[in-house]
Amino acid sequence: MAHLGRLLTAMVTPYTPAGEVDTAHARRLARMLVEHGNDGVVVTGTTGEAPLLTDDEKYRLWAEVKQELGEATVIAGAGTNDTRHSVHLAQLAERAGADGILAVVPYYLKPSQEGIFRHFKAIAESTSLPVIIYNVPGRVGTGMTVETILRCAEVPNIVGNKEANGDLRHTAAVMEAAPAFKIWSGNDNDNFHLWCMGAWGAISVTAHVVARQQRRMMELIDAGRVLEAAAIHRALCRVTDACFLNGSPSTIRYVLRRLGFDIGAPRLPVVEPDEATGAKVMAELSRHELDVPVRA
Repeated sequence: MAHLGRLLTAMVTPYTPAGEVDTAHARRLARMLVEHGNDGVVVTGTTGEAPLLTDDEKYRLWAEVKQELGEATVIAGAGTNDTRHSVHLAQLAERAGADGILAVVPYYLKPSQEGIFRHFKAIAESTSLPVIIYNVPGRVGTGMTVETILRCAEVPNIVGNKEANGDLRHTAAVMEAAPAFKIWSGNDNDNFHLWCMGAWGAISVTAHVVARQQRRMMELIDAGRVLEAAAIHRALCRVTDACFLNGSPSTIRYVLRRLGFDIGAPRLPVVEPDEATGAKVMAELSRHELDVPVRA
């Protein structure tokens, strides 16, 4: 599944001043991200405020961004806590031309492991697209066990897992048992560790601004130059901490606007950092080489 790409940005959703989805700016942002070293983007994931978008808005974003990027990867965030709705979105994403599906563990309801497995199996069986499952217990309230992930790995078009549980032993057990199953790091501060363990790639928030450094770190690890990669990782940890200082997607949206991207204000209940927090974020980022320079 190399065509899905190794380094993907979980892209924010741009809005007009009136609060409508701005597909023109979404196309420009996606193009910039690929030019700066990403293999593609995830559109309407958590960072893209998926719960705050209508199905029609999602479809238009998937179709427009795919049209803009051509051969570069567009993964559609199509997971909800409703299996029927997720199936519908997966089918919409296929119609829009997306290259794959990202589907999160159902949130709020806290289903059993059996319910989680059946949810993902239903989504996968509804589409011919490859599906990446997303394990992020800190956001959804329930994590997948190793056994559940391995069951999902046996479903033909479930090709990998975006792993954001922070437990390297858990992920190592999956990788040992199913070496062909792709792992994308879902926590930017885990990228180095997971890549050293043999993970496939990352679905990243900070790749909005440091994709080139992440790409270089990946290349160094692939070449066995781990100490050089570790030096990049140490610096990127500070970037990650800054970009999550007010949570995500709040902080990265603020950063992008301060860097000159006209993406508009987030939709409620997401709000940008206050002035003091924002100043701390930009002061830290000003110490690092970003893909887009920090404005004075």
